[in-house]
Amino acid sequence: MVAFFHLPWSFSLLLGAIGCATAPASTIMTIRQYHAKGNFVDTILQVTALDDAVALIAFSVCTALVEFMHADQVLEWSLILLPFLWNVLAVGLAVLLAWVLNHIISEKRSSDHRLVLVIAIILSLTGICSCFAISPLLSCMVLGAVYINLSGNKDLFRQVNGFTPPITLLFFVLSGMRLDLRALVSCGLIGIVYFFVRILGKAAGAWTGASLSHASTSVRQYLGLALIPQAGVSIGLAILGQRLLPSAEGTMLSLIILSSAVLYEMIGPACAKLSLKLSDSIANDEGREKGNGANHLKVISQKLHGNQ
Repeated sequence: MVAFFHLPWSFSLLLGAIGCATAPASTIMTIRQYHAKGNFVDTILQVTALDDAVALIAFSVCTALVEFMHADQVLEWSLILLPFLWNVLAVGLAVLLAWVLNHIISEKRSSDHRLVLVIAIILSLTGICSCFAISPLLSCMVLGAVYINLSGNKDLFRQVNGFTPPITLLFFVLSGMRLDLRALVSCGLIGIVYFFVRILGKAAGAWTGASLSHASTSVRQYLGLALIPQAGVSIGLAILGQRLLPSAEGTMLSLIILSSAVLYEMIGPACAKLSLKLSDSIANDEGREKGNGANHLKVISQKLHGNQ
């Protein structure tokens, strides 16, 4: 962006950080639809879980740099390290609140009481982060990760997940209201370049990481295809980044992320399915039918044996 389009470093850093994010929902739903299994699928699940965390950390670091660039002050390490330290403290607070949540949530409490408690803790963490101008995304992600590893309570996740659809719907509606189609014409070429360069970056990064970790050939060659989707986290980061940049640059950042997210979500499931097929993680229809037939005959045999 800096070399070819002569865009500012602040805009380019935030766009690059947001480009790290991946939307795991499309890939995971494709895996479930085709009942894919194996080492390749396990690797996808692990990478997509860490991908957004990496994006949030990169965005936090780039945010500190962008705020320094726009401050017009003499270079001082404290101006760069202070936002980083605030984020570390927010993550520590998230770990503490996850420990508290693990101890106050019990089977004795009603489902309504549990929902009230978890929402109160999430809103408290978000409010504290907002008071200190810290993005709550990373700390809230840490809160959920620490809690599930401490408690293993998936029922609470299902309960909160049933509460979130209206909030998620409002989030995407408000995000869509930021998409100015007239302004999209002026940054169309930049958006197209971002769309393809991110795909190349995902493929190159997945291949490099798999090579360094001595992963299997299928992981090295096809993992990048499964990391193409981009939606929720990237849109949230784009909205935060828009506030940090001047008006024109912030609008361009939001337009590029919103418009490319639509395209990524259109091609993402197809690319995920292709990666699963090429890696032989999906059983072919003939093998699946044979397996189902064998299981059916086994059940009939067991029933006959039981009757005898």
